[in-house]
Amino acid sequence: MRIVTVAFAATTLALVSGQALAQSQPYEQVEAPKTWKVDVGGGFVRGFSATGASTKDVNWTFWGSASYRDIVYANGLDGIGYNAINTDDFRAGVQLRPRFAAGEIEGFDNRPELGADAALYAFKRLPGNVVVGGRIQQDVTGDDAGFAWQAQVGHQRVTPVGLLQVMAYGRGGDDDRLNRYFGVTDAEAAVTDYQSFQGDGGMSAAGVSAFLAVPIGDRYGVGTFVNYEKYLGDAANSPLIEDDYIWRAGLVGVVRFSSM
Repeated sequence: MRIVTVAFAATTLALVSGQALAQSQPYEQVEAPKTWKVDVGGGFVRGFSATGASTKDVNWTFWGSASYRDIVYANGLDGIGYNAINTDDFRAGVQLRPRFAAGEIEGFDNRPELGADAALYAFKRLPGNVVVGGRIQQDVTGDDAGFAWQAQVGHQRVTPVGLLQVMAYGRGGDDDRLNRYFGVTDAEAAVTDYQSFQGDGGMSAAGVSAFLAVPIGDRYGVGTFVNYEKYLGDAANSPLIEDDYIWRAGLVGVVRFSSM
């Protein structure tokens, strides 16, 4: 059975929490500054699995995030981060990011498991509360997963219902990153129904997403998101890809603990 890999899905799921974007991206403040903040919760997500489970299933996903003065922070998608430059309209820093599992395929004995990337990022707010920027990241776990990048543009506004964020993005990587997740070696082709495949790096996907966060009192909130992503280049040509696109959606609830 073919499996749609989730190798490049991580940033999309950042939309399950406005807090995650607030930690590294300089949108206009929508709440009073806090000394520290912790959000915990979870929900049901279709199209993403940190452990490599089928993305066609609806999976329970835990969510957790924390920050101290919006300088040092951690969450389930960005990992551990530090805003080395943190002004009203510009943020730049470093992260140690989780690199998610590719998912098991029968006959493939060396699929990437959960790993880690070191990343550099920078984001600038433009007029109209539009934020542009991106990141570059490199595997640091010795898994031969190479280099990857993402560029994006997003907008955030407060609506009568809640906080609405929309984003368009593109991502890619080098040959090592693409083939680690989308390649098929000769040995793997010999014992499966897949053809041998080794592609070139470059742009691998582009997508759009929208997230709506609805507060419930001072401490609780729910969020829902939808995302469409299309695979490009040699990622789309991989025999491991059943469709050259994927839809993701989810509903997540969180509770916040904070201090002035």
